[in-house]
Amino acid sequence: MKYSFRHAFLWLGIYILLCLIPLLIAITGLIPEYRDFWIEFGVALGFLGLGMFALQFVFSGRFINIAPSFGMDNVLHFHRKMGIIAFLFVLAHPITLIIAHPEFMSYFDPRINAPRAAALSFATASLILLTVTSLWRISFGLDYEKWRLVHGLLSLALVFIGTVHALQVGHYMDTLWKQVLLALLMGGSMYLVIHTRIVRPWKNRKKPYKVTHIQQERDNSWTLELNPQNHKRMAFEAGQFAWLTINNSPFSTQQHPFTIASSEKDDALLFTAKSTGDFTATWKHIQPGRKVFLEGPFGSFTLKNNENLFLVMGGIGVTPAMSMLRTLKDRKDSRKITLIYANQDWESITFREELEELKKTLTLKIVHVLKNGNGNKNTEEGIINEALLKKHLPENPNDYMFYICGPEPMMDEAEIALRNLGIDWRHIYTERFDIV
Repeated sequence: MKYSFRHAFLWLGIYILLCLIPLLIAITGLIPEYRDFWIEFGVALGFLGLGMFALQFVFSGRFINIAPSFGMDNVLHFHRKMGIIAFLFVLAHPITLIIAHPEFMSYFDPRINAPRAAALSFATASLILLTVTSLWRISFGLDYEKWRLVHGLLSLALVFIGTVHALQVGHYMDTLWKQVLLALLMGGSMYLVIHTRIVRPWKNRKKPYKVTHIQQERDNSWTLELNPQNHKRMAFEAGQFAWLTINNSPFSTQQHPFTIASSEKDDALLFTAKSTGDFTATWKHIQPGRKVFLEGPFGSFTLKNNENLFLVMGGIGVTPAMSMLRTLKDRKDSRKITLIYANQDWESITFREELEELKKTLTLKIVHVLKNGNGNKNTEEGIINEALLKKHLPENPNDYMFYICGPEPMMDEAEIALRNLGIDWRHIYTERFDIV
C-alpha cells in the first residue's frame, strides 16, 4: 500500500478519537458540579494520558495488520513520540492539581491512605523510569532483553494503576456502566501485551524450526538456514522480517528481529546477520539441529505492484534487497532495478558474488559505493550522498519505488537527498531496524 495524506489524516483522526474515549466516558451522562478550571484541566490531562498509554499497546510494532497501512518505521516512530506525549500528559496531571491546590498532595501521603500513596508513588516512579530507559537504554547499558521485559511490566502496571485510580476517585466514574466500560476498555488494551508475551508463544510452541545449515558470508556475517518441523513454512513477502527465538521453548526474553533474506519461493527460510552484538556473535557457534521459533512475518518494506526498484542499501542492511532480488529472479521478473550498495571496502561486500550472478538474469544495475575504494571503474569511492544519487538516478524516477535500508546516518542522508532530488515522499520506503 502506498502512503497518502488521506490515509494519514484518516488514521490520525481515529487515533485522536480513541485517545479521547476515557475522557468521553467521564463526561457522558450526569456531570458533577464544576470545580475550578485547573482542577478540571488536570483531570482531563489524566484521562487523555491514560487513553494514550492504552493505545501504546496497539502501536508497538507487534501487530501484523498495523504496519502495512503505515510502514514499520512510521509505526515505531509514532509509538516513541506518542509515548513521550503520554508521559507529559500523565505527569502533568498530578503536577497541575498540586500546584493549583496543594491539598492534593494528600494522595501521596501514606498516613492518610497507605495503599493509595504506595500505588501512586510507584506509578510516578515507573512512569519516569519507563520513559528514561526507553529514550536512553543504550546509554544506561541496559540490554534489550531486560529492557523489553521491564518495559512491558511497567506499562501494564501504569495502565492498571491509572484505571484503578480513576475508578476509586470516582468523581466522574460514579456510575456502574462507566466503571464497567472503562475497566473493559483498559483491560482489553492490557490483554494485547499478555497476548504478545504469553498467548502467541503458547500457540507457536507446536511450530518449531530447525537450523539445517550455517553459512559464513563476507564481512563477518553468517546465514542461518531454517526449515519447519512438521508444519507448513511461514508465508511471507520479500522484504519482511520475523522475530527469532533460538531456544528449545518459545517462552524466552531473547527474541530479536531479522529480515528474511530468502526468496518467497524457497522451501527454507534464510536469515543473515553480521556478528556485532552478544546475540549475533553466537550464530557461528550454532550447530545444525538447533531449535528455533519464529514470530511473524512483519513489516511493509515489500515489493509494490510492478514498479521499477531503486534500492539504496548499506552493509548488512542489504538483506531485504536480497530477498526481493532472489524472489524476482524466481518469478523471472523483468522490471528495472538499480542497487546502490555502500560498504567499507571491496572485500566486505556481503553477497558480492551472488549479486554478480543475479545481474545475468535480472535487469539489474549495481553501483558499489566503497568508503575505501579499490580504483575499480565500476565502483564509487566515498559515501552515499545527494551528488552520487543524482548521478545514478534513472531517467524516469516517477516510474520507480525507492527503498532505503542500512546504517541510520546513511539512511538519513539518502532519504533527505532523494526528497531534495524531487522524489515523491510516498514513493520512498525506509526500514531502520532500530527496534532493538
